[in-house]
Amino acid sequence: MDGTDRQTSRKIAGYLLAAFALLNLTTTPVIAGTSTKTFDFGAGGDNPTSRSHSRTFAAPENVAIVVAVNYRAVGEAGETGATIILEIEDAANQTLISREIFAEKTAQRLVVNIAAHENKIHACEKFWQVRIRSKSGAVPAAKITGDITFSFVDPTAIQIELEDKSINLTRGKQTTKKLGDADSLNHPGVLTVRANWLHSLIDLVLPLKFELVRPDGSVAKTLIGYALNSGGKPRLDFSHNITVAEARQTGAWKLKISNETEHDIIEIKPAVTFIRKCFE
Repeated sequence: MDGTDRQTSRKIAGYLLAAFALLNLTTTPVIAGTSTKTFDFGAGGDNPTSRSHSRTFAAPENVAIVVAVNYRAVGEAGETGATIILEIEDAANQTLISREIFAEKTAQRLVVNIAAHENKIHACEKFWQVRIRSKSGAVPAAKITGDITFSFVDPTAIQIELEDKSINLTRGKQTTKKLGDADSLNHPGVLTVRANWLHSLIDLVLPLKFELVRPDGSVAKTLIGYALNSGGKPRLDFSHNITVAEARQTGAWKLKISNETEHDIIEIKPAVTFIRKCFE
């Protein structure tokens, strides 16, 4: 094989690697959100004068929620048990679900399903409240204890479009591209940026500098990394948790890409995904 054939083979290999890496970029697993918190009230417990115990949880809107409560009565008074009420409230403090249950020494479990269309808390600005209380309004003679597991399946990752799907940068140059529009990232969640690129000389492995820019112009995250279709490290693969405060900013998020090398870099193809998520 002569020099020309070897060079052609290297180029073909490079393009194939880029193609396989791009396929991997678009595959984002669905992740589940789960939070478990304990509760305790009534005589003999950590909160002996309390008639109830409330815990708060967060979830993106329009997702189905499962609330699982394990509960029991503890101590000598637990032999007779106690009637308690489980209440699940939405952001407006309206009781969405109320269930009467009986706590005894043997641990029991209650599972409540909340349909996606009942979950209308926008942009994680308020929380769900799960409350366990005495039915009579008096402090229970027994200690009522247990835990609450609040779970849901996170929304599917969405692809955020850039202004240009393929970018070329000559040495020393930089470019800034919008990520979607002003409404694309107006909800808290996880933004993930990954990228592939090639070089004018296929055998070179060169880094790029990526900066994630908030709508107000400040930089949320910076990474100098190497293309996923190269052997360089660190790989250009990073995430940023968009908070409620950041989601309230008006305008579009941006991606600033800088070529600080002495070589031209071509076919820069960022892949940006976003999963709506709440952070407590």
